[in-house]
Amino acid sequence: MKESEWKNAVVYQIYPKSFNDTNGDGIGDLPGIIAKLDYLKDLGIDIIWLSPFFPSPMADNGYDISDYQGIEPSFGTMEDMDRLLFEAYRRDIRIVIDLVLNHTSDEHDWFKESSASLDNPKRDWYIWRSGDGNGGPPNNWRSNFGGSAWEWDERTNQYYLHVFDKKQPDLNWENKDMRKAIYQMIHWWMKKGVAGFRVDAITYIKKNKEFPSFEADGSDGMVTIDKGSLNQPGIKKHLQELKEKGFRHDEVFTVAEAPGVPADEIEDYIGEHGFFTMLFEFDHVDLDLTASAKWYEMKEWTVHDFKKPLFDSQRRLQEGWSALYIENHDQPRSLSRFIHEGFRHTHSAQMLAAVYFLMKGTPYIYQGQEIGMTNVEYPDISSYNDAVSRHQYDYALANGCSEEEALAFIWKRSRDNTRTPMQWDDSQQGGFTEGSPWLETNSNYPEVNVKTVKAASNSLYTFYQKLIAFRKHTAVAPIIEKGAFQALFEEDDHIVAYKRTYENQEITLYANFTAERVPVSFNEENRQVIVSNNDGLGPDSLWLEPYDFVIFSNVHYEW
Repeated sequence: MKESEWKNAVVYQIYPKSFNDTNGDGIGDLPGIIAKLDYLKDLGIDIIWLSPFFPSPMADNGYDISDYQGIEPSFGTMEDMDRLLFEAYRRDIRIVIDLVLNHTSDEHDWFKESSASLDNPKRDWYIWRSGDGNGGPPNNWRSNFGGSAWEWDERTNQYYLHVFDKKQPDLNWENKDMRKAIYQMIHWWMKKGVAGFRVDAITYIKKNKEFPSFEADGSDGMVTIDKGSLNQPGIKKHLQELKEKGFRHDEVFTVAEAPGVPADEIEDYIGEHGFFTMLFEFDHVDLDLTASAKWYEMKEWTVHDFKKPLFDSQRRLQEGWSALYIENHDQPRSLSRFIHEGFRHTHSAQMLAAVYFLMKGTPYIYQGQEIGMTNVEYPDISSYNDAVSRHQYDYALANGCSEEEALAFIWKRSRDNTRTPMQWDDSQQGGFTEGSPWLETNSNYPEVNVKTVKAASNSLYTFYQKLIAFRKHTAVAPIIEKGAFQALFEEDDHIVAYKRTYENQEITLYANFTAERVPVSFNEENRQVIVSNNDGLGPDSLWLEPYDFVIFSNVHYEW
C-alpha cells in the first residue's frame, strides 16, 4: 500500500469473535465478515484491521497465538481467509492483520519444544531463568495481568517470563533463529495478500538482560514489569531489523502499539526513516489512569487533560503520521468514557467523531462506534470474560474496596466494554447470532443497532459516511495531509478547537466537550459553516450548547 493511499484512508477495526456469527455457535467468524463487506464499503472505509483470528486457546481472546500460519477453527478456515482477502480487494478494501510478536501461547509448537528439555534447540527461543535461590522466582517483576511475571515449569525446573498472562510466554528476541522464523512468517502473510500489520505490544520485546529486582511499588512486594521490559535500551536495533528483514519494503502498512515511547523519540519510530508507518499513542485514552494503572485508583480528568496530548502530538508531527482513534478492543466505549451521563446520544457522538477526524493522521473506527455502542454493565463479575477485568476486580477487593465499588470500576474500564457482540438489528442477540453469544449482548441493542440507527434522520452512521467523504474531498485532503496545526482555546477547560491551514485554505473546528452551555467567539466571519450538530450555529453565534460542534472552512463544500 503506497503512502498516498494510507494517508487518504480510514481504517475500520474488526474484533472477529464479536462481529458477525454465521453458523450459530455464538462466535463471530470470517464468513460473517465477508457477509458485511458491502456494509463497510458503504460506510466508506478503506482498510480493515483484523484482531487475531489465529488458532488459540483464547486465554487472552486470540492474543495468545498457538499457530501464526493457521486459522482458529471457530472463526473458519484458510479458504475463508483467502476469500475474505479476495472479496475485500474486489471492493478496494485492504486487510491489515494483528501481528503479536512479544509472545506466543504456551500451546504453540515452539514453546512445546522449548519446554521439553534444557538442551532443546528451541530452548533459547523463550526466556528461562532459575529461581532466586530461596524458593522464589528470579525477580519481583509483576505481569501486566497480575501476579508474578514468572511461571514455574516442573519439567525443567526453571521459570519462564510472561509480560502478560501465564499462558503467554515471552519470545526471546536475542535469539537470531527465532527472529528469522518470525520474518519468514511475515513474508508468508504478505504473499497471501495482506496489506500490512498492526504490531501488538512491540515495545516489550527488549528486556533488561540483568533481570534485576526493583523497589516494590505495591503491597505485594512486586514492581510493574514495565521497569525491566518496556522500551528498554537497545530496542531500536531489533525494530530496525524487523523493518528491514521482516517488512522489507516501504509499501507495507504498519501501525505499532508502542506504549512507553518518550514523546521526544516518537518521530524515530515513524515516518520515512522510522520503523513503522504510524503508531498509537495512549495519553488521551489513559487519562483516567494513575501511574499504578490500578482501576480502583482512577482519577478525575478534565477537557484540558484530553486535548493536551492530542495537540502536543499534532505539533510534534513533522515527517511522521499519526494513528487517530478514540476507542478500540482494549479501551472502553468513547461515548461512555468521554460524555456525561444523560448526554450519550447522536449529538455528542457526532461531536466526538468530528474532534479527531480532521487532525493529521489516519482515523480508526472501532466496530460499533459508528452506531454509538456504549459500555455494558453486567451485574456480576462472573459475566466478564476479560482476564484483566477479573484481576483488577480481585485486586480492588484485596485493597479494601467493596464488591459494589470494585464492580463499578469494571463497568468503567473493562476491555469487555468493546468486546460485546456487534448490534446489527433489534432481533434477539442484536442479530449477531442465532445461538448463545460467547459474551452477553449489551441490553440496549433494541435501540442501538445498525438497522435502527441507519433508518434515523441525521444518524450517526450517516454522519461518519459524510465525515469520511469530506476528509477525502480533493480540496480538503491536502489540508488534512499537509496542513499546519494551530491549537485554539488551548487553556480552556470546555472547548476543544483547532485550525488546519494549507496554502490559502483553512478548516477550523470548535467543539464544546462538556455538558455545560459555554460562551465562545468564533471570529470566522468569512468562512462557510461546513457542518454542525446544531443548525443554529454560525459565525456570529455567542454560545455553544452541551456537546455542540461546528466546522468552518473557506473551501466551498456541500455537506
